[in-house]
Amino acid sequence: MSIIGPIFVLAGLGLLAGCFFAVTRTRRFLATAREARAEVISLQQRHGRNHSRSYHPVLRYRTQAGATKEVVSSVGSNPPRYKEGESVVVLYDPANPEDMRIHSFANVWIMPLILGGIGGIFVVVGAVLSVIMRG
Repeated sequence: MSIIGPIFVLAGLGLLAGCFFAVTRTRRFLATAREARAEVISLQQRHGRNHSRSYHPVLRYRTQAGATKEVVSSVGSNPPRYKEGESVVVLYDPANPEDMRIHSFANVWIMPLILGGIGGIFVVVGAVLSVIMRG
């Protein structure tokens, strides 16, 4: 049983490493991203496990190069966070305009937050378990 603590610590460190790479990727995206005004043209319903649903906004925006893009946001919610016809600001990669995120703290930083939060919890729980099981 004394191996459970170190396993949690190792899993947590792996998640924290993933957080580091996600932060690096997000900062690289932000360094080159362009801003555009987008319209929510529809909501795409996706089904998850246990019959859960999430609603992902389908966004239409024009790039600085003049191209019109329609992209489904990778971040969804239930209930829907956005309504059809709503206007939002998006960030997109000019080299790959389909790489787009709604310009909000949560949408831009969600992956590093999830990985860092869960990784931190795993490291703390693993350290506590290691100390308890040694004593």
